Order: sequence, then structure tokens, then C-alpha cells
Amino acid sequence: MQDLIISLNKNILRVSTVDKEASLKTSTTTVPTEVVDDSRIIDSGALSNILDDLVHQITDLPKKQLNLNFVVEPQDVFLRYVTVSKNDSQLEDKVISEIKSKDPDLPLEDIFFSYRKKAPFVYQFIGIRKDVMSAYIDVSNLVGIGLKSVVPWVLVLPKYENINDPSIFVSKVDDDQVIALSELNGVFFAGSYKEEKTSEELSALIKELSFYKRSSPIKYIFTFGYDNFDMPGYSIKKIEAPDFNGSDQIPSGFELNTIFNFMLDSDQDIVDSQVNVLNMLPLPVVEKKTSALTVVGPVVGALLLLVGAYFGIKSLGKKDNSGDSLAVNNEQTQVLSESTQQQNVEPNDDVQETEQKDRDPNMEVKKGNLKIRIENGAGISGLAARTKDFLTEFGYTILNIDTADSTTEPTILNFKKDAIEDYKDIVYKDMVSKFPNIEVKEDLQEDSDYDLLITVGTSSKL
Repeated sequence: MQDLIISLNKNILRVSTVDKEASLKTSTTTVPTEVVDDSRIIDSGALSNILDDLVHQITDLPKKQLNLNFVVEPQDVFLRYVTVSKNDSQLEDKVISEIKSKDPDLPLEDIFFSYRKKAPFVYQFIGIRKDVMSAYIDVSNLVGIGLKSVVPWVLVLPKYENINDPSIFVSKVDDDQVIALSELNGVFFAGSYKEEKTSEELSALIKELSFYKRSSPIKYIFTFGYDNFDMPGYSIKKIEAPDFNGSDQIPSGFELNTIFNFMLDSDQDIVDSQVNVLNMLPLPVVEKKTSALTVVGPVVGALLLLVGAYFGIKSLGKKDNSGDSLAVNNEQTQVLSESTQQQNVEPNDDVQETEQKDRDPNMEVKKGNLKIRIENGAGISGLAARTKDFLTEFGYTILNIDTADSTTEPTILNFKKDAIEDYKDIVYKDMVSKFPNIEVKEDLQEDSDYDLLITVGTSSKL
């Protein structure tokens, strides 16, 4: 299947794809205001006709071999972090209460939203407007191409840069300044501004929106769309779009499309996790072959009424691969999925139920799918950070690092039970040269937001 990346902002529709020769193909047009208002779709039928013409300009593949992937603009999503006390037994109600307390104007009844544990007591909240999601589904059905993902681009940038440390992302997109505050590889604030903020205003914004008392200040600023950016006291890095086929020049305005395309190819978690807000929408599982699955108009409305009776969707309609319970309060619906690798809404194809056990075994053992936390149990300064860099070279995903509560001589690998069989030998082989004394355990709690806890011991040679 070939991915089509669709972005829509300031009434500019951009469509791109990377073909089997790794060549970037693009097409773009300005959409009339009666069809689209900035990034909001007004007339799904008219937009689907325009999109259909653009798709034919960049690929000759039949529609059954294509996937739609929409890039969502910051003004259409809500991104927050909430902290929940360890003793809170009613997690779901507490998250909602915290969100309403922090942002009383947030229209919970008009959005789909979910939350996912990012660290002890800290949860990533993501919401998207119901009318925005409904329009994406309508366009997918009308154009006749399956919908694979709907992803806010501000959530992609920290993953693209593989940064867990507290960071600021400052972007210039279609003449708007977008500021995102990131930590733990997530985003706890994103705002779009017509006029650029000064250094003083940006510093004030960071101080105001920090989600907990910091032990150290934010040090990193990542910029996108700026040739020059200066802010004293920060380490500044410019985000570069990836190259395709070594020499292709990316047309202006398609940089976000290409970053998203790159991440779709390199990180399956983009599609499978909360980052793909399509996962928030429960759809019926079709158990036998039917003529077509058509989710448009009244059907979407019925689904929204079904799942939105109490502040919208409270969470994803399943557990994600990290094992975090996402507590959906709806037993009558399930997330439609052809497979857990690719959660497409295929409007014109037969859809069958596929269970979790049918996942491609090759995906199970991809190193990047294993989520790791590293703790320094040796009392040696900087050892956890060096271990993170060491394992990142092998392609592992490191969520966070910290200091262990006590020291240890061996390096301890503590797996979740469902991860140890696939990953024990792989991780051991990669680590043993620098960590000769390794002890393996399999009693990591299933509700942890990581699959492996590595406690680095004093026997380390790193």
C-alpha cells in the first residue's frame, strides 16, 4: 500500500506521496472558500472531487492500493498534560476533572479525546473536534480511498527529533507562528499565532504553561520554517526535512508532509498509538463480507451520539501496545481494524475482523517497537544518558531516563511478560559487550507505559 499525505491550511490543499523508487511526488491547489474555511472542511463532496484530481496527478495506482493520511493543524486539536495523584482510584474521572480545571472553556462535549500515561502520574491528553473527524471520514468515503491515519503534526516533531527532554518547538507554517511545548516525547501545549511572539512573550508563555514544577529549566528550542532564529540562553536546532532519493528538492510548503511520510515509514507507533487520533473513533467490526462499509453523514452522527453521551470518548477503544489501560466506557463498539499494524477505514473494500494475535510477527520484533525506561543504579554520573545513546544506536525507543532508588552491581533487564520472549535475546546480545553482568527479570507491571526497565549496574563498562 502507498501512503498519500494530505495537508490543508490557509485553504491550500497539498497532496504528496513517495513512490516505490523513493521519489517524492506532489500536487497542490488553492481551495475555494465555499469548500474550505482555512483548515475546516465545509463541503466534503466538493473537496473530495478536488482531491481526486490531485491524486491522479501524482500516482497511477488503483485506489485500493492507496491510503489517505491527514495532517491535522494545531487549531483543530487540543493537547494537554495532566497530573493525577497516585492515590486517585477513579483515574478517568480525575483526568476529566483536571482537564476541566485547567481549561474550563475546553468543549469536551464537542470533541473526541483520549489520555495516555507518559510518566508516573503524568498523562498525555489529546482531543480533536468531532466535526473535523467526521469531515475527514466523509472525504475518505467519497473519494474512495481508505483512511489510515489522522495525525496532528505538532505531535510528530518531537518523535522525529527523538527528544524526551523539555523542549520548545517554534514553527513558521503558512505565515503563522506555531509554538509547542514538549516533554517526555509528547506535547502539553500547542498554539498558533498570527503575529510572532517576542522572546519575552515566549519566556512568559513557557513559565505560565509548565505542567509541573521543574527541577531544571527548558534548554532546547527546535525551529521549523525559520532560516534564522535566536533566543539567548537556549540551545537551538533547526529541523530539517528528510531527503527522498538523495536529490529530490522538496517544494516549498511540503516539508511537513515529507516529515510525516518519513515517520509513517519508520515508526509504526505513529499509526497504532494515540498519536493517530483516528484510533479514538470506535467503529463497528464487520464479521462477514458486505458490499461496502460506508461511514458518512447520519452514520457518523449516530456513532458520535453513541460514544459521546458523557463528555465525548473518554479514551481509545482498546489497549495500546505499551499496555496502558485507556479505560473506554463503551462495551457496544470496537475499533475497526484490518490489522493492528494498519487501522484503515476502507470504504469500498470488504472488511473482516482481525484479532490481536494475527499481527505480523516481523513487527513484533522491531527494536523500535520496544519502549524502554533506563535508570542509573550505579551512582555514576551520566551513565543513564550514555546508555540511552548506546541503545538508540541500535534503533531502540527510549522513553525516559532517571536515577534508581538504590544501587545494583548487575545490570537488570526487567521485562513485561508479553515482551520477554521476543526481545530478551535481542537486547541481551546488543548490550552484553558493554554490560557483561546482566540479570533478566519478567515482573514489570503490565500498566507501565514502557515494556522494559533497564537498571544500569556498577559492572557496566560504558
